[in-house]
Amino acid sequence: MKYLLILTFLFIKCNSQNKNIIPVTKSFKVVHSNLINENDLDKYELADYGKIRNEQAPIGDQISRMWQNFGKPETIMFEGFDYYIQDEKSGVIFIAYFGAGGPAYASSKDDIPKINAIIKDFENLLDNSINADCEIEIQNDFGTFLCGAKNGIPYDREK
Repeated sequence: MKYLLILTFLFIKCNSQNKNIIPVTKSFKVVHSNLINENDLDKYELADYGKIRNEQAPIGDQISRMWQNFGKPETIMFEGFDYYIQDEKSGVIFIAYFGAGGPAYASSKDDIPKINAIIKDFENLLDNSINADCEIEIQNDFGTFLCGAKNGIPYDREK
């Protein structure tokens, strides 16, 4: 019994000293596109590419992590989906989406210099999110696909 307590203490002590753990703070919220001036949206451009977490099911993995934090996507479009997200700290609004080129982020040209740190925080949030059970139907050049997660396992499969 004494050795079990010592091992438990050592395990907790070692894991609590992990310097690679990055604290996750959720300072992002969904902004619906109808609240954004259409002229402002015309000025949005690619700011950065997102990471693909689960390469076996990149759309399912991305959508299920986004869904966990923000609910159903704003738009389901040809080859993907998008969310309009606001960083509550800076007020910057950006688009997190999955398109023909994979996961990516777009923002106003004026916000491009600020967006790198915001995207890093956002990616940290997604990296530390679980896959929510969800499913969307996406059309692409190869057909119709069901993308999402079931019991925490992301998938992309042909319908």
